[in-house]
Amino acid sequence: MEEVTITVPSLVYLNANKSFSGSRGGMWYRLKMEGEMLRACVWPMPWCFEKTDESEKTFAEFAPDTGGLAAARDWIAGQYEAQRSRWNAAPVLPPE
Repeated sequence: MEEVTITVPSLVYLNANKSFSGSRGGMWYRLKMEGEMLRACVWPMPWCFEKTDESEKTFAEFAPDTGGLAAARDWIAGQYEAQRSRWNAAPVLPPE
């Protein structure tokens, strides 16, 4: 099985912009600086974070440092692997 690659920004980016969103397959993910924590979230496509029901979202919190960022990236990749059937069943975005 191929290794899941998740792209995350630097801590400088997160501290300046406070959040970052990306996708992998049928899964959206978001990293957000919230106070003294780095909060990660995954949810199924097609809707954006704000339009997705809270019951569809899975969250985890990490330290706001390089170790926490690496752990968040690994957690997101783990969520993709653990719930692959959920992401594969998610509707794809319509072509623009």
